[in-house]
Amino acid sequence: MGDAVEALFISTDSEDNTTCSVQDLRTGTDLMRYKGGGCAQHHSLEMIHLNYVLAANSAKPLLHVWPINKQEQMAQLRFVVPGKVNALALTPDGNFLVAGIQENIYLWHLNSGRMLNTLSKHYQAVTCLRFTDNGEHFISGGKDGAVLVWDLTFSAAPLDTGGGKDSTDPLYSFNDHGLAITDLYSGIGGIRSYLYTVSLDRCCKVYDLCGGVMLLSVVFPVALHSVIVNKMETTVFVGSGDGKVFTFHMQKAPRMKEYHLEEEEIQAFVGHTAGKAITCLALNLSATTLVSGGDDNQVCVWDVGSRQLIKSLPQNGSVTNLRIRLLSPAIFLPEHKQPQLFADSLKRMITPPDENDGIELSIHEFSCRRPKTPELDYTISYPGTDEEIIRELIASMSTRDEDKDDAESEPEAKEIESEAEEVHSENEEMESEAEEVASAAEEEESGAEEVESDAEAEPSTSTTSDVKVQKLLAENARLKEESKRLFELVFKYIASDSPANGDIAADKPKRKKPRLN
Repeated sequence: MGDAVEALFISTDSEDNTTCSVQDLRTGTDLMRYKGGGCAQHHSLEMIHLNYVLAANSAKPLLHVWPINKQEQMAQLRFVVPGKVNALALTPDGNFLVAGIQENIYLWHLNSGRMLNTLSKHYQAVTCLRFTDNGEHFISGGKDGAVLVWDLTFSAAPLDTGGGKDSTDPLYSFNDHGLAITDLYSGIGGIRSYLYTVSLDRCCKVYDLCGGVMLLSVVFPVALHSVIVNKMETTVFVGSGDGKVFTFHMQKAPRMKEYHLEEEEIQAFVGHTAGKAITCLALNLSATTLVSGGDDNQVCVWDVGSRQLIKSLPQNGSVTNLRIRLLSPAIFLPEHKQPQLFADSLKRMITPPDENDGIELSIHEFSCRRPKTPELDYTISYPGTDEEIIRELIASMSTRDEDKDDAESEPEAKEIESEAEEVHSENEEMESEAEEVASAAEEEESGAEEVESDAEAEPSTSTTSDVKVQKLLAENARLKEESKRLFELVFKYIASDSPANGDIAADKPKRKKPRLN
């Protein structure tokens, strides 16, 4: 990741052929342009991992998909949806897609294209959707001012809970805003995170998703259109309708539940055209750089600490989406092939589950051999108190363990007996070899004595015979020493025969002795 850069994805509502452009946030270098998708709808630009870019058409019921390293769309894939998409969101793993079409929320399994459910709890059009960071819940906001928190599991697989209660009802329903919801932000922590919402009613509200309660409502002088929070959730940035980005600090939150900010105490980023709304905001990974886009066809890059404008990037239309991703510029090279993540196009009707759908489980051999805990049969009555029943249960478990040990010890005992027989046969072979060595030594000694007697019988007057006698005597002495050494070796071996057997047995691995019944 040495060459990693922070890439800025920008989409506008311009009429040119470019749907989304990618630039290096630090240098402003163009990295890629995605074409042919028309104008991207607000809150509808998403990335599937770092492989694909997904955007909704603002005028047609279409979703466009581009490989991240190609300018043209996927030709073999066409996502036609039941209506024009107002907002969409993807789970962090890219498996599930939710889209707001009018006042309904459609849920798809993206890899198979199956439509899982349709949720109709808003009274007016859905304006924004967002998943929590773990993907277990998603939040929707609409023009009716309602903020609904949904459980993805129950929404994807509705259950008949009985009692007339619908399992697809939202987990929480917040109706504190008086006008349309314009943006949402969910912090870190899944269902235990904080939720930040902004609306045209000039309020930014903070909710605790764990308890489902509103913690704070901050009222600004003008309508709000966008919101983002740093990772530490200490500073909240909101885009207003008059071209300014306001901030307030959660560390200095007032003790009252509703707080009205006055213009003189508001910290603002000023640089956009006055009277033009700030439609989207983005923060880099270190939260030191803020990027804002608005209806004035400008993307402004700010230094957060000093609130100074670093640079301004002019666009051909109103900015609809901003995204910052950390990636390597090499992923835009055309030779890289993207994995096939889409099995089929999106279905336009709810599809019943397929009989082949499921999870394949690999059952290992050791899991089958694990002893099962005996269970009580609740269909019959057991005499005695609870303590006596528990004791009987423990006794039955120990009895099963003993039986299992006995069954395991039988083959082990047979192995020990066979090993003992092998050791005994080896000892016998070694003893026979020692006897053969001893007999060979005796034969050599007798041969040496015969040679010595023959040498003494020869006349000592001959010089040649004296030399031969000396050689024979030396050979005789050598043979005696050799036979003596062999006898000592045999004696030591026989004397240490029993400890050696003990050493041989000690070298064998210790095994459990068979239990005597």
